[in-house]
Amino acid sequence: MQNIKTFLTQDGSIGLYDTELDEIFHSKYGAKKEAFEKFIEPVLAYENKPVKILDICYGIGYNSKCALEHLKNIQLIDCLEINFELVEKSAEFEYDEKINEIIASNLKKPDFINFHINDARISIQKLNEKYDIIFHDGFAPHKQSVLWSEDFILKIANLMHKNSIYCTYNHSKPVLNALRSAGLTLGKTIKNGKTIGTIASFNPDLIKNKYSEIELMELETKSAITYKDKNLNLKHQEIIKNREIEVLNSDKISLSQFKKKML
Repeated sequence: MQNIKTFLTQDGSIGLYDTELDEIFHSKYGAKKEAFEKFIEPVLAYENKPVKILDICYGIGYNSKCALEHLKNIQLIDCLEINFELVEKSAEFEYDEKINEIIASNLKKPDFINFHINDARISIQKLNEKYDIIFHDGFAPHKQSVLWSEDFILKIANLMHKNSIYCTYNHSKPVLNALRSAGLTLGKTIKNGKTIGTIASFNPDLIKNKYSEIELMELETKSAITYKDKNLNLKHQEIIKNREIEVLNSDKISLSQFKKKML
């Protein structure tokens, strides 16, 4: 926790800031609000159904805690997190007292919540469930690309069934392209007319705000070339460098060229 600082977000919940990466874990507008709008609201169709959840990059647990608050029949939550200190602290950060007690209890003796403390790329290869809901909440790819590669996203897709819903705040083109390459239908999480995240599923009927044909065509440009990590063991700098080389050598047109062509 040496490089982690706390700050008060606008909804009164506590957010975290990583001084080493110069990146916030949570929106300054509200950590709890962000968890609900980007991760829970898109899956409220599962509100009363039995669900199994995979929470990638658990952090201090806002997404899982928010799920416990709003989804009534959770059978399993598998939480992937590399920083055990964050997981330990998650039972202490202000939230509903009963939910914090559930987290604390499962930390001591796992019941229906399991904490997998390791590089998520290693942990995900040991899972064999089919999850109904997947939260993907890693740092932005330009700061930590290791959890946004096409190869890692394929591992996620392999843990989904036809009606699973994948949620992330990320709507960058390389990530959208990786999801599409895994066979998922892409949709937007929209709030106040703005895209704030991505939902994806193998079942197109579960996606309300689908990407348009033109937007999907943009994923054929250089801007959407995915991050590659075939053996799930590269460092961030290696992934970024390899992508830069691939973009440089690609015969694909640039996004700006595509937009001019469409005009």
